[in-house]
Amino acid sequence: MAIFKYRALDQEGRETKGRIEATSVNEASAKLRGKALHLLSIKAATSGANPFKLLAGLLSKLSPGQYRSPKSIDKVMMFRQLALMIRSGNTLTQGLEICSEMTENKLLRRSLVKMLVSIQSGASFSTAVEQQKGMFPSIVAKLIAAAEVSGELQVTLERLAENLERGAQVRRQFVSSLTYPGILFSAAVAVFLGLSLGIVPKFAKMLENKSTDLPAITQAMLDVSAWLIEYGAALGISLGVVTFSILAAYTTVSGKKIIDGVLLNMPIIGSSIRTSGMAQMGWTMSMLLGSGLTVIEALRVMRSITGNQRLAVCFEHAGNEILAGRSLAFGLQQAHIPVMVQHMTGIGERSGELEHVMLELGKYYQQSAESRIKAMVAMIEPAMTIIVGGMVAFVYIGFFTAMIKVSAG
Repeated sequence: MAIFKYRALDQEGRETKGRIEATSVNEASAKLRGKALHLLSIKAATSGANPFKLLAGLLSKLSPGQYRSPKSIDKVMMFRQLALMIRSGNTLTQGLEICSEMTENKLLRRSLVKMLVSIQSGASFSTAVEQQKGMFPSIVAKLIAAAEVSGELQVTLERLAENLERGAQVRRQFVSSLTYPGILFSAAVAVFLGLSLGIVPKFAKMLENKSTDLPAITQAMLDVSAWLIEYGAALGISLGVVTFSILAAYTTVSGKKIIDGVLLNMPIIGSSIRTSGMAQMGWTMSMLLGSGLTVIEALRVMRSITGNQRLAVCFEHAGNEILAGRSLAFGLQQAHIPVMVQHMTGIGERSGELEHVMLELGKYYQQSAESRIKAMVAMIEPAMTIIVGGMVAFVYIGFFTAMIKVSAG
């Protein structure tokens, strides 16, 4: 017989630790399941304290992976796996148990085990999901609640996976498109500051004893360097304070509305945000309507999951217009909603094909968002090249023109 150490959750979701005697890990796991405990981890207990193993255990607990929030791809895979389990004839609890064993992210695995415990204690799947605050978007609990009524849980889970995957794909494209220009701009600023604060002051001391009049570009370079040396610290502090103030304001409801409104009105960024928002609205509304939710309920869900607060207010206003007896197309007649969305929504309402129309709108605006991101990258990269080249050329031309004039004089 061997001794095994374990961590598990009881029927109330509380974590418990202990030791159990068994001939194998499988036997120990079976004994613990017989006690209505849900395993988080189990391993053989060592007879003596091994310093290397103790150090490895300590490092594993300090690892950032222990606390890393699950990515969208982790949730997508989990929903797809759970849908596959249910389609294969497994029960919901069996599917959740298998998914918890296959999930690599530890926070998501813990949430799945807690959901399993809640369901076995008598809670519904939607309630168990809703209890995991911050782990899943609010749309997940709403859709699962509707699926529990309609009996289409497998289809709903597959739709959720597709919806999360589409949103993650747009975000990945947007972030990856800005990575190269951001690195290029940061490198250019670092080079310019290094030249202006390190090399140009030494060059200026060398020219102090020269009576030759300096070229205009050289004098401008020296003036910029002197200004940065004198006021650079104040400028950096001011930029830090402004950035912190904007980020702090973005955590408040009123500040987020103001900043989101400014972003929507910006020439290039605003159109990209609006297009991405309409793509999300199309997919989500189609999925919600197809799952049996009413238009008002779907708009409420959209209001809660939309990242841009200005667009969220638009959806809230549309819901209020429907409650007042007007149509969805009328409620969407707002400044930040494209005219095509308004017209197509009206066609979908009159034909009774609103769910299909919303799906087509989502596909159209997803393609449009991808095209806009590519166009934005095509404009940003040459602009960054010109800016970087201009900053570096300003210093080098000023340096060499002065050297040529001093050597000639």
